[in-house]
Amino acid sequence: METQGVNLGSPSKQATVSKVRVVVRVRPFLPQEITARNGDSMSCAFLLDHQDNDSSDEVSVHLKYPNTSRSECYRLDSFFSQEDDNVRRIFYREVNSLIPGIFHGFNATVFAYGATGSGKTYTMQGTEEHPGPMPLAMSTILSICQTTGCIAEISYYEVYNDRCYDLLELKSEEISILDDKDGRAHLRGLSRVPINSISEFHQVFSCGIQRRKVAHTGINDVSSRSHGVLVIAVSSPCDEGSGPVLMGKLNLIDLAGNEDNRRTCNEGIRLQESAKINQSLFALSNVIYALNNKLPRIPYRESKLTRILQDSLGGTSHALMVACLNPGEYQESWR
Repeated sequence: METQGVNLGSPSKQATVSKVRVVVRVRPFLPQEITARNGDSMSCAFLLDHQDNDSSDEVSVHLKYPNTSRSECYRLDSFFSQEDDNVRRIFYREVNSLIPGIFHGFNATVFAYGATGSGKTYTMQGTEEHPGPMPLAMSTILSICQTTGCIAEISYYEVYNDRCYDLLELKSEEISILDDKDGRAHLRGLSRVPINSISEFHQVFSCGIQRRKVAHTGINDVSSRSHGVLVIAVSSPCDEGSGPVLMGKLNLIDLAGNEDNRRTCNEGIRLQESAKINQSLFALSNVIYALNNKLPRIPYRESKLTRILQDSLGGTSHALMVACLNPGEYQESWR
Protein backbone atom coordinates (compact mmCIF):
# COMPACT_ATOMS: atom_id res chain seq x y z
CA MET A 1 0.00 0.00 0.00
CA GLU A 2 1.64 3.18 -1.14
CA THR A 3 1.84 6.46 0.74
CA GLN A 4 2.38 9.96 -0.54
CA GLY A 5 4.82 12.49 0.81
CA VAL A 6 3.74 14.27 3.99
CA ASN A 7 5.07 17.65 5.03
CA LEU A 8 6.20 17.30 8.64
CA GLY A 9 6.77 20.99 9.18
CA SER A 10 5.42 21.93 12.60
CA PRO A 11 1.91 23.42 12.34
CA SER A 12 1.35 26.61 14.27
CA LYS A 13 -0.84 26.70 17.36
CA GLN A 14 -4.18 28.23 16.55
CA ALA A 15 -5.56 31.08 18.63
CA THR A 16 -9.17 30.21 17.83
CA VAL A 17 -11.19 27.04 18.13
CA SER A 18 -10.93 24.87 15.02
CA LYS A 19 -14.06 24.38 12.97
CA VAL A 20 -15.20 20.95 11.86
CA ARG A 21 -14.71 20.55 8.12
CA VAL A 22 -17.78 18.94 6.52
CA VAL A 23 -17.64 17.07 3.21
CA VAL A 24 -20.19 14.86 1.44
CA ARG A 25 -19.72 11.46 -0.18
CA VAL A 26 -22.58 10.04 -2.23
CA ARG A 27 -22.22 6.29 -2.58
CA PRO A 28 -23.02 4.60 -5.92
CA PHE A 29 -26.36 2.93 -6.50
CA LEU A 30 -26.43 -0.80 -5.82
CA PRO A 31 -27.56 -2.95 -8.79
CA GLN A 32 -30.82 -3.89 -7.07
CA GLU A 33 -31.55 -0.24 -6.37
CA ILE A 34 -31.21 0.70 -10.05
CA THR A 35 -33.50 -2.21 -10.94
CA ALA A 36 -36.09 -1.02 -8.43
CA ARG A 37 -35.87 2.47 -9.98
CA ASN A 38 -36.45 1.09 -13.51
CA GLY A 39 -32.89 1.87 -14.54
CA ASP A 40 -32.87 5.43 -13.20
CA SER A 41 -29.42 6.22 -11.72
CA MET A 42 -29.96 9.95 -11.12
CA SER A 43 -28.69 10.93 -7.67
CA CYS A 44 -30.76 13.09 -5.34
CA ALA A 45 -27.58 15.04 -4.44
CA PHE A 46 -25.57 17.08 -6.93
CA LEU A 47 -23.49 20.22 -7.48
CA LEU A 48 -24.44 23.08 -9.75
CA ASP A 49 -22.81 22.60 -13.16
CA HIS A 50 -20.64 25.72 -12.94
CA GLN A 51 -18.97 24.83 -9.63
CA ASP A 52 -15.37 23.67 -9.47
CA ASN A 53 -15.17 21.24 -6.57
CA ASP A 54 -11.37 21.03 -6.73
CA SER A 55 -10.64 24.75 -6.33
CA SER A 56 -13.60 26.20 -4.41
CA ASP A 57 -13.34 26.82 -0.68
CA GLU A 58 -16.99 25.83 -0.36
CA VAL A 59 -19.56 24.16 -2.58
CA SER A 60 -23.34 24.26 -2.78
CA VAL A 61 -24.83 20.79 -2.56
CA HIS A 62 -28.41 20.44 -3.81
CA LEU A 63 -30.79 17.72 -2.70
CA LYS A 64 -33.78 17.22 -4.99
CA TYR A 65 -36.80 15.02 -4.35
CA PRO A 66 -37.68 12.93 -7.43
CA ASN A 67 -40.75 13.92 -9.46
CA THR A 68 -41.38 17.10 -7.45
CA SER A 69 -40.06 20.64 -7.31
CA ARG A 70 -38.95 20.29 -3.70
CA SER A 71 -35.22 20.79 -3.11
CA GLU A 72 -32.74 21.81 -0.41
CA CYS A 73 -29.38 23.56 -0.72
CA TYR A 74 -26.45 23.34 1.71
CA ARG A 75 -23.08 25.08 1.78
CA LEU A 76 -20.38 22.50 2.52
CA ASP A 77 -16.61 22.21 2.22
CA SER A 78 -16.35 19.58 -0.53
CA PHE A 79 -18.37 17.04 -2.48
CA PHE A 80 -17.57 13.53 -3.72
CA SER A 81 -20.18 12.25 -6.15
CA GLN A 82 -21.11 8.63 -6.82
CA GLU A 83 -18.82 8.78 -9.86
CA ASP A 84 -15.95 9.44 -7.43
CA ASP A 85 -16.30 5.97 -5.90
CA ASN A 86 -12.72 5.91 -4.71
CA VAL A 87 -12.25 6.46 -0.98
CA ARG A 88 -8.54 6.88 -1.64
CA ARG A 89 -9.38 10.29 -3.09
CA ILE A 90 -11.13 11.31 0.13
CA PHE A 91 -8.06 10.26 2.11
CA TYR A 92 -5.52 12.18 0.04
CA ARG A 93 -7.66 15.29 -0.36
CA GLU A 94 -9.08 15.50 3.16
CA VAL A 95 -7.38 13.22 5.71
CA ASN A 96 -3.71 13.12 4.72
CA SER A 97 -3.11 16.75 5.75
CA LEU A 98 -4.24 15.97 9.33
CA ILE A 99 -1.51 13.41 9.95
CA PRO A 100 1.57 15.67 10.39
CA GLY A 101 -0.09 17.41 13.34
CA ILE A 102 -0.24 14.29 15.48
CA PHE A 103 3.57 14.14 15.37
CA HIS A 104 3.61 17.65 16.88
CA GLY A 105 1.23 17.14 19.78
CA PHE A 106 -2.11 17.73 18.05
CA ASN A 107 -5.16 15.45 17.99
CA ALA A 108 -7.47 14.93 15.03
CA THR A 109 -10.78 13.20 14.38
CA VAL A 110 -12.35 11.87 11.18
CA PHE A 111 -15.80 10.36 11.25
CA ALA A 112 -18.37 9.05 8.79
CA TYR A 113 -21.90 10.24 9.54
CA GLY A 114 -25.12 9.21 7.83
CA ALA A 115 -28.20 7.04 7.75
CA THR A 116 -28.11 3.26 7.90
CA GLY A 117 -27.01 1.89 4.52
CA SER A 118 -25.37 5.11 3.31
CA GLY A 119 -21.88 3.60 3.01
CA LYS A 120 -20.18 4.79 6.21
CA THR A 121 -18.22 1.60 6.92
CA TYR A 122 -16.97 1.38 3.33
CA THR A 123 -16.04 5.08 3.42
CA MET A 124 -13.80 4.54 6.46
CA GLN A 125 -12.44 1.03 5.84
CA GLY A 126 -12.66 0.57 2.08
CA THR A 127 -11.71 -2.87 0.78
CA GLU A 128 -8.46 -4.73 0.15
CA GLU A 129 -8.49 -3.46 -3.46
CA HIS A 130 -9.65 0.06 -2.55
CA PRO A 131 -8.40 0.84 0.98
CA GLY A 132 -10.11 3.65 2.88
CA PRO A 133 -8.87 6.25 5.38
CA MET A 134 -8.34 3.77 8.21
CA PRO A 135 -5.70 1.55 6.54
CA LEU A 136 -4.28 4.43 4.48
CA ALA A 137 -3.76 6.56 7.60
CA MET A 138 -2.12 3.65 9.39
CA SER A 139 0.20 3.05 6.42
CA THR A 140 1.17 6.73 6.23
CA ILE A 141 1.80 6.98 9.98
CA LEU A 142 3.95 3.84 9.95
CA SER A 143 6.00 5.28 7.10
CA ILE A 144 6.65 8.46 9.12
CA CYS A 145 7.48 6.42 12.23
CA GLN A 146 10.15 4.54 10.30
CA THR A 147 11.96 7.81 9.52
CA THR A 148 11.40 9.52 12.89
CA GLY A 149 11.75 6.60 15.30
CA CYS A 150 8.31 7.28 16.74
CA ILE A 151 6.04 4.52 18.04
CA ALA A 152 2.53 3.83 16.71
CA GLU A 153 -0.13 2.07 18.76
CA ILE A 154 -3.80 1.45 18.11
CA SER A 155 -6.87 1.15 20.30
CA TYR A 156 -10.28 0.13 19.04
CA TYR A 157 -13.46 0.46 21.04
CA GLU A 158 -17.19 0.76 20.52
CA VAL A 159 -19.81 2.95 22.15
CA TYR A 160 -22.89 0.75 22.47
CA ASN A 161 -26.04 1.92 24.28
CA ASP A 162 -23.94 4.80 25.63
CA ARG A 163 -21.44 2.35 27.15
CA CYS A 164 -17.84 1.74 26.05
CA TYR A 165 -16.31 -1.66 25.29
CA ASP A 166 -12.77 -2.59 24.22
CA LEU A 167 -12.81 -4.42 20.86
CA LEU A 168 -9.19 -5.60 21.09
CA GLU A 169 -9.71 -7.51 24.33
CA LEU A 170 -11.93 -10.53 24.94
CA LYS A 171 -13.25 -9.11 28.21
CA SER A 172 -16.88 -8.02 28.10
CA GLU A 173 -16.85 -5.55 30.99
CA GLU A 174 -17.75 -1.94 30.33
CA ILE A 175 -14.82 0.47 30.24
CA SER A 176 -15.23 3.32 32.71
CA ILE A 177 -14.60 6.95 31.82
CA LEU A 178 -12.53 8.98 34.25
CA ASP A 179 -11.62 12.66 34.28
CA ASP A 180 -8.04 13.72 35.02
CA LYS A 181 -7.06 16.80 37.02
CA ASP A 182 -7.42 18.93 33.88
CA GLY A 183 -10.95 17.68 33.24
CA ARG A 184 -9.99 15.50 30.26
CA ALA A 185 -11.83 12.20 29.85
CA HIS A 186 -9.88 8.93 29.74
CA LEU A 187 -11.01 5.35 29.12
CA ARG A 188 -9.66 3.37 32.05
CA GLY A 189 -8.00 0.13 30.99
CA LEU A 190 -8.42 0.62 27.24
CA SER A 191 -5.80 -1.55 25.53
CA ARG A 192 -3.14 -0.10 23.23
CA VAL A 193 -1.45 -2.46 20.78
CA PRO A 194 1.93 -1.54 19.20
CA ILE A 195 1.85 -1.74 15.41
CA ASN A 196 5.03 -2.16 13.37
CA SER A 197 3.68 -3.11 9.95
CA ILE A 198 0.51 -2.78 7.92
CA SER A 199 0.05 -6.57 8.03
CA GLU A 200 0.05 -6.41 11.84
CA PHE A 201 -2.55 -3.68 11.67
CA HIS A 202 -4.87 -5.69 9.43
CA GLN A 203 -4.54 -8.73 11.68
CA VAL A 204 -5.34 -6.83 14.90
CA PHE A 205 -8.00 -4.58 13.40
CA SER A 206 -9.90 -7.43 11.68
CA CYS A 207 -10.22 -9.22 15.03
CA GLY A 208 -11.74 -6.08 16.52
CA ILE A 209 -14.18 -5.67 13.62
CA GLN A 210 -15.53 -9.17 14.22
CA ARG A 211 -16.38 -8.26 17.83
CA ARG A 212 -18.33 -5.13 16.95
CA LYS A 213 -22.07 -5.38 17.51
CA VAL A 214 -24.19 -5.66 14.36
CA ALA A 215 -27.76 -6.82 13.80
CA HIS A 216 -30.46 -7.22 11.15
CA THR A 217 -32.87 -4.32 10.72
CA GLY A 218 -35.60 -3.53 8.23
CA ILE A 219 -33.09 -1.63 6.06
CA ASN A 220 -29.71 -3.32 6.61
CA ASP A 221 -28.93 -7.00 7.26
CA VAL A 222 -25.67 -6.15 9.06
CA SER A 223 -26.46 -2.79 10.61
CA SER A 224 -23.84 -1.46 13.04
CA ARG A 225 -25.43 -1.04 16.45
CA SER A 226 -22.51 0.89 17.91
CA HIS A 227 -20.05 3.65 17.09
CA GLY A 228 -16.69 2.09 16.24
CA VAL A 229 -13.67 4.23 17.19
CA LEU A 230 -10.16 3.39 15.94
CA VAL A 231 -7.46 5.42 17.70
CA ILE A 232 -3.95 5.63 16.24
CA ALA A 233 -1.65 7.10 18.90
CA VAL A 234 1.90 8.27 18.22
CA SER A 235 4.57 8.42 20.94
CA SER A 236 8.09 9.81 20.91
CA PRO A 237 11.06 7.42 21.10
CA CYS A 238 12.08 6.34 24.58
CA ASP A 239 14.70 8.54 26.21
CA GLU A 240 17.29 6.84 28.37
CA GLY A 241 15.75 6.16 31.77
CA SER A 242 12.20 7.11 30.74
CA GLY A 243 9.35 5.68 28.71
CA PRO A 244 7.78 7.00 25.50
CA VAL A 245 5.71 10.18 25.70
CA LEU A 246 2.38 10.43 23.88
CA MET A 247 2.56 13.07 21.16
CA GLY A 248 -0.85 13.04 19.47
CA LYS A 249 -3.59 10.77 18.20
CA LEU A 250 -5.92 10.33 15.26
CA ASN A 251 -9.48 9.13 15.90
CA LEU A 252 -11.11 7.39 12.93
CA ILE A 253 -14.79 6.75 13.60
CA ASP A 254 -17.42 4.67 11.84
CA LEU A 255 -20.60 6.00 13.44
CA ALA A 256 -23.72 3.91 13.77
CA GLY A 257 -26.43 4.95 11.34
CA ASN A 258 -29.05 7.58 12.04
CA GLU A 259 -32.34 5.64 11.94
CA ASP A 260 -35.97 6.44 11.21
CA ASN A 261 -37.79 3.74 13.16
CA ARG A 262 -40.89 4.18 11.02
CA ARG A 263 -38.86 2.71 8.14
CA THR A 264 -36.73 0.20 10.06
CA CYS A 265 -39.72 -1.13 12.08
CA ASN A 266 -37.38 -1.59 15.03
CA GLU A 267 -38.85 -3.17 18.15
CA GLY A 268 -37.56 -4.28 21.55
CA ILE A 269 -33.78 -4.20 21.90
CA ARG A 270 -33.34 -2.83 18.35
CA LEU A 271 -35.59 0.11 19.24
CA GLN A 272 -33.62 0.77 22.44
CA GLU A 273 -30.36 0.67 20.49
CA SER A 274 -31.77 3.03 17.89
CA ALA A 275 -32.86 5.52 20.54
CA LYS A 276 -29.35 5.58 22.05
CA ILE A 277 -27.75 5.88 18.61
CA ASN A 278 -29.95 8.81 17.60
CA GLN A 279 -29.43 10.55 20.96
CA SER A 280 -25.64 10.37 20.68
CA LEU A 281 -25.69 11.50 17.04
CA PHE A 282 -27.88 14.45 18.02
CA ALA A 283 -25.40 15.34 20.78
CA LEU A 284 -22.53 15.12 18.27
CA SER A 285 -24.37 17.38 15.83
CA ASN A 286 -24.91 19.89 18.64
CA VAL A 287 -21.17 19.94 19.36
CA ILE A 288 -20.35 20.44 15.67
CA TYR A 289 -22.91 23.23 15.40
CA ALA A 290 -21.51 24.96 18.49
CA LEU A 291 -17.92 24.71 17.22
CA ASN A 292 -18.69 25.91 13.71
CA ASN A 293 -20.81 28.81 14.96
CA LYS A 294 -18.31 29.80 17.70
CA LEU A 295 -20.83 29.47 20.51
CA PRO A 296 -19.48 30.22 24.00
CA ARG A 297 -20.47 26.79 25.38
CA ILE A 298 -19.68 23.50 23.65
CA PRO A 299 -22.03 20.73 24.96
CA TYR A 300 -19.45 17.93 25.13
CA ARG A 301 -21.09 16.22 28.11
CA GLU A 302 -24.40 15.49 26.43
CA SER A 303 -23.20 11.99 25.47
CA LYS A 304 -20.43 9.49 26.22
CA LEU A 305 -19.06 9.80 22.68
CA THR A 306 -18.64 13.58 22.69
CA ARG A 307 -17.27 13.50 26.23
CA ILE A 308 -14.58 11.01 25.21
CA LEU A 309 -13.73 13.03 22.08
CA GLN A 310 -13.58 16.39 23.85
CA ASP A 311 -9.78 16.57 23.52
CA SER A 312 -10.05 15.90 19.77
CA LEU A 313 -12.93 18.19 18.78
CA GLY A 314 -12.34 21.92 18.90
CA GLY A 315 -9.44 23.74 20.51
CA THR A 316 -6.26 23.17 18.51
CA SER A 317 -7.51 19.81 17.25
CA HIS A 318 -8.79 19.29 13.72
CA ALA A 319 -11.91 17.37 12.76
CA LEU A 320 -13.43 16.17 9.52
CA MET A 321 -16.98 14.93 9.09
CA VAL A 322 -17.70 12.84 5.99
CA ALA A 323 -21.46 12.98 5.51
CA CYS A 324 -22.43 9.80 3.66
CA LEU A 325 -25.52 9.89 1.46
CA ASN A 326 -27.59 7.20 -0.21
CA PRO A 327 -28.11 8.56 -3.78
CA GLY A 328 -31.76 7.52 -3.87
CA GLU A 329 -32.90 8.50 -0.37
CA TYR A 330 -33.81 12.18 -0.36
CA GLN A 331 -35.69 12.00 2.94
CA GLU A 332 -32.74 10.47 4.83
CA SER A 333 -30.22 12.84 3.21
CA TRP A 334 -31.81 16.13 4.20
CA ARG A 335 -32.47 14.95 7.76
